[in-house]
Amino acid sequence: MKKKHRLLPLLLAGLLTVNVCGCSMQANDDSSGSKKTEAEDSKDDGDKSEDKDTKKERRPQDDFYDYINYDKLMNMEISYGESAASYFAGEEIQDVIENMIVEIGNSNEKFADGSNEQLVHDLYKQAIDYKENDDVVKTIMGNCDRILAAKDVQELFKIWGDLCINYGAQSIFTFNIGRDYTDGTRYCIELYGANDFLGTSLKDIKDDSSNCSAANAIARDMHRVMGDDYETADEKGRQMVYLAIDIANATDTEHNMTLEEMIATPKTSFAELDSIMSNLDGSLVEMFVGDAVSKTDGIYIYDPEQLKAVNELITDENLEKWRSYIFAGYLKEMGMYIPESNSILRDYNPESKEKDEKVAAFAVVNYLGTAISELYAERYYTPELDKGIHKLFDEIIESYDDLINKADWLTADTRKALLKKLHGIKLLTTPTPHKVDPKDAKVIGADFYHSSINIKKKTTDDKIEKLDKTVSLDEVDMSAAEFNAQYLPSNCINITVAIMQKPMFDPNGDNAENLGALGSVVGHEIGHAFDSTCINYNAEGKYDPSWINDTDKQVLKERADALAEYYSKFTIMEVYHVDGKLTNSENYADLSGIECVTNLVDDEEELKKLFKAYAQAWCTLMVDSDAISSLKLDPHSPAKTRVNAVLASNKKFNEVYDLKEGDGMYVAPEERVSRW
Repeated sequence: MKKKHRLLPLLLAGLLTVNVCGCSMQANDDSSGSKKTEAEDSKDDGDKSEDKDTKKERRPQDDFYDYINYDKLMNMEISYGESAASYFAGEEIQDVIENMIVEIGNSNEKFADGSNEQLVHDLYKQAIDYKENDDVVKTIMGNCDRILAAKDVQELFKIWGDLCINYGAQSIFTFNIGRDYTDGTRYCIELYGANDFLGTSLKDIKDDSSNCSAANAIARDMHRVMGDDYETADEKGRQMVYLAIDIANATDTEHNMTLEEMIATPKTSFAELDSIMSNLDGSLVEMFVGDAVSKTDGIYIYDPEQLKAVNELITDENLEKWRSYIFAGYLKEMGMYIPESNSILRDYNPESKEKDEKVAAFAVVNYLGTAISELYAERYYTPELDKGIHKLFDEIIESYDDLINKADWLTADTRKALLKKLHGIKLLTTPTPHKVDPKDAKVIGADFYHSSINIKKKTTDDKIEKLDKTVSLDEVDMSAAEFNAQYLPSNCINITVAIMQKPMFDPNGDNAENLGALGSVVGHEIGHAFDSTCINYNAEGKYDPSWINDTDKQVLKERADALAEYYSKFTIMEVYHVDGKLTNSENYADLSGIECVTNLVDDEEELKKLFKAYAQAWCTLMVDSDAISSLKLDPHSPAKTRVNAVLASNKKFNEVYDLKEGDGMYVAPEERVSRW
């Protein structure tokens, strides 16, 4: 029974993402988003009486975010191994999912072949009862022997591709099949740049080559599993990391590609890709993905310079380096299935302290995300919730209609076009249940290892099969069990079932609180339809900047520039400035969402409840180093900024709290920003 506990370390990566709309929230020029907030500074003083006095002195006019969230921040803790904590922590959702899986897994009911319940039940049982066996050991070690026996780099890469397609291995080539950013009705194949090398980020390697030591150690230890002595294995690892250094040096590790840049990326034909990968015999896509070339007319490559660098390294001179990298990555990844076969693999896959049921549930979530999404929606998306979210959505659409109609700084033609797009936005809440196919039951193999390989392969094959199909407007990209929301350029918004749960939304609860919490999220996502990037998509979801006339484009640009300047004045830790350009589209969505929901409320007390709910929703604590690095990479502003910067420019907030010059939240009227 202990052996199955070793599944946990690698399965943790498969947990459903729990965050709030990709969104987080700061004051005029105040610290936020860091582990040591102003509240924490008071906590460090160690004087409870002083702490109480500090709390009493807080005013909403000076720092609304801390005024509302002070107590929560004081008591919030960041879990070990995590970089942040939020008001909506996510543990409850994880517990709900785990309990659902355990219930199905322990059921004695006979489920229909190919149904979500059958797949979850059978995979759960395999995960909880998993014991490595000779067949699994033979398969994995046999593949290791294939890697180590490759005579040249071409044979080695063909073996690598086979392992990726048929044996669940990973490669340095990060392919994805998803929606085409230039046309939301089509699928496409994309190739992203690699971010790490055997678990060490390329940024860290580029900053300091000594950071390759972890990758070196992994390669050394995996070679020792195969019988190499320490010195020989270590030398193989040292030689291997030269690949990492060369790839890292060819990668722009300081830049996080924006949606605008992805949209501007031209599609590369497969012939052009083959030309870039001139040192590789055969098609890169066919070798590492499968038969996708015949189903689409090209591929989007988001880091061509890195890809060119990888191509230059594909030579027989580098055969042993590539061999060590491919072998070490494969065996380390597969070692979770055969930890008892070698003491080194046992050390890499320590026993989990978690209960058997939790480990098995993690496994099911990792491999059967679609099934979990459908099951979660079936259980928790009630008719009452459906009625409530559609009512909220309709109210917000009508509020936007009012705001756009009154935006006389835009020409009448543009307002008309924006209104058409607004009323064409489709609300997506749950995944469309898939048609049960009894043949799908066959993905459950002889044991957990074989089932996981089968599921990975079927998932990829299903994506390839969709490549030449039209995207259904009812298709969601997120799991219903993910605490999130999203705007799709196809002119749809997806509000997941998980984010609709209390306390974020209560269909029978207070209207103002609902507007401040989930209402602001819905308003934010609808606001993306008109942000600096997505406003270039027409009402049909096609990328077409010409649908807005040049006169209004210039006005929109000037307002976007003013917004960027406004946000760039905000800081965290009183030193590090927000990047107003990087965060422009998300800031517009934040601003737009609050303008929209406050447009629906006039009563002062109701507005106070709305503002409080909004601030609570984005209550976040983050480790300092992560908060600083996110300023360069995250398109969202820091947590406190997302509250205070938005509210400081909001007309009704200024009126309700009677902001005056000298107040911390005060912004002169001529310096305030708005979307509409």
